[in-house]
Amino acid sequence: MVDSISETFQRCWRQDGYLKLAGFLSGQETADARVWVNEISSWPPSQSKWMHHQELTARGDVRLARTENFVPFHAGMKSLLMEGKLLDALEELMGEPAVLYKEKINYKYPGGGGYAAHQDAPAYEFIKHHVTCLVTIDPMREENGCLFFSPGRHNEGLIALDDRGCIKTDVAESLEWTAVPTDPGDVLFFSSFAPHKSPPNTSDEPRRAIYLTYNALVEGDFRERYYEDKRQAFETYKSSGSDKAQQISKIGHFQGKTVTQ
Repeated sequence: MVDSISETFQRCWRQDGYLKLAGFLSGQETADARVWVNEISSWPPSQSKWMHHQELTARGDVRLARTENFVPFHAGMKSLLMEGKLLDALEELMGEPAVLYKEKINYKYPGGGGYAAHQDAPAYEFIKHHVTCLVTIDPMREENGCLFFSPGRHNEGLIALDDRGCIKTDVAESLEWTAVPTDPGDVLFFSSFAPHKSPPNTSDEPRRAIYLTYNALVEGDFRERYYEDKRQAFETYKSSGSDKAQQISKIGHFQGKTVTQ
């Protein structure tokens, strides 16, 4: 069980829409997670199991941008993400039992693309109350693309969406943004309505992180449905010749150049 999250942290969570817990994972847990990310990144492409997304980086090499749907195929990750102190902390912040909705690793290798200002809620269609937890694998700094948040704006619902499902550029430029650097073992919880973005990686170091989205258990378990729907949507995008086939999500927030496998 995780120690109870202090009232000060709870207040920051309610006020800002995000919360950083430094050193949340132990040294061994952090080392294990790093090994597991390395293992998962080495898996070959799959049409029916995990989902790899590649990009052509600004440095001219093809690298992984994201991997999704790996929990059913990795016992260590399944244990870390679906039971124990991560889930305990998440449920304390949500104030109710929760279940994993989706999981991904965002790699952002040197030269990797950034993400435009957006909220996660438009991409998660089957649920209403959900929170994402970022588990830091590599140091995340401004130069390699850490997350930026606009504190307190999560209370406004969806903010000025454009046709990509992102926050309109002029509105995004008017928001106040705060960089939230993290170190390996830190976790960062944020509301699906919290506006956030991240710049490209202009450093020589990777910026890998695990992102876990959980929803209230009372709403149901939609994890398998989410991935089934996403696969079907992207098949439709490809067959119809839609530009959305170049995305890595159902919203067009990724600013890198994707590469079809």
